[in-house]
Amino acid sequence: MNIIETYFADLFRTSGFFTMMVLRAFRYMITRFRTRETLVQMDRIGVGSIPIVFLASIFAGLDMALQFESVMAPYGAKAILGKVVATSIIRDLGPVLASLVMSARVTSGIASEIGMMNVTQQVEALRVMGVDPIDRLVAPRMFAGFVMNPILSVAGDFLGLLSGLWIAFLVGKVPAPQYWAGVREALTGENMANGLIKPFVFGFILTSVGCYYGMRTSGGAYDVGRSTNKAVVASAVWILIANFLISKLLLDVLGFTL
Repeated sequence: MNIIETYFADLFRTSGFFTMMVLRAFRYMITRFRTRETLVQMDRIGVGSIPIVFLASIFAGLDMALQFESVMAPYGAKAILGKVVATSIIRDLGPVLASLVMSARVTSGIASEIGMMNVTQQVEALRVMGVDPIDRLVAPRMFAGFVMNPILSVAGDFLGLLSGLWIAFLVGKVPAPQYWAGVREALTGENMANGLIKPFVFGFILTSVGCYYGMRTSGGAYDVGRSTNKAVVASAVWILIANFLISKLLLDVLGFTL
């Protein structure tokens, strides 16, 4: 078997394992919902990520407002600063930034935790006891990602808009009512759809990728570290790819406008 055949064989195996894992996890979410485990994961994934997501969102809002103010000031367009900042944060920057900082914490944590359970044969012990690891380990984490990532993304967007107001008022001398009037103009159905669809997809990516690499880990502590590193890189890359594809779909296929 040459290199190309080996590559495609590994690709098909990887795709098959990931697809089966996701389908089984969705089935367990519907047929055997584990409330206790899911609430624990919602706390770990969502509540535990609040500081880094909120901090990143605040400084992103500050930077966006500062950059746009310096560009728009020479053209006398500071009156629409609130609309421009809100559109940028809600449609793209907010969901992507929240998901990327969460992937650094959540995806790595999931991959290392499940990976260590794998190499210490705790996952195999679950199978011996008649418990499907996908049911116990994967489904609660994926559901928690679905729920908590959109919540944190929306909250982060609001903080980004508040920090943008601070820069607009102090640096750009834009009155707060004028800034919020622009923000209200940006709260269109199309912008809100962008801001809500993307976090659901990103939440799925950052949890499912972490679970996949954790479930595929074998060997020892070194292999757990390698799997964790691969999981974080893959999660970040797929979030960026998905962001472009969703934007392309909404703009060109569904006819959304800026």
